[in-house]
Amino acid sequence: MNINLVDRGQSGELLLEGRLDSQTAPDTEEIVMQMTEKYEELILNMKDLAYLSSAGLRILKKAHVAMQRKGGKLIVRGANEMISEVFEMTGFAGILNLE
Repeated sequence: MNINLVDRGQSGELLLEGRLDSQTAPDTEEIVMQMTEKYEELILNMKDLAYLSSAGLRILKKAHVAMQRKGGKLIVRGANEMISEVFEMTGFAGILNLE
């Protein structure tokens, strides 16, 4: 799993590449949660994310709640068809800001 940050001042974009699963979730969660503290708007760009497990969904939920509590916004961008289907089946499509 590779994660790159694009800093845009009040907004940050994390470019996620690879697999977000139980193996990569702990490090990914640490980075994502640090970014929820730093930015008013956090974009998780998933265009190069090949796989998302339930461990990844847990991170998304935690980040979404953290951003809501501070009045910020979490955006999920560029999810492939498989990941988009996971969002639909789990109800995350109705919760997350998907682009």
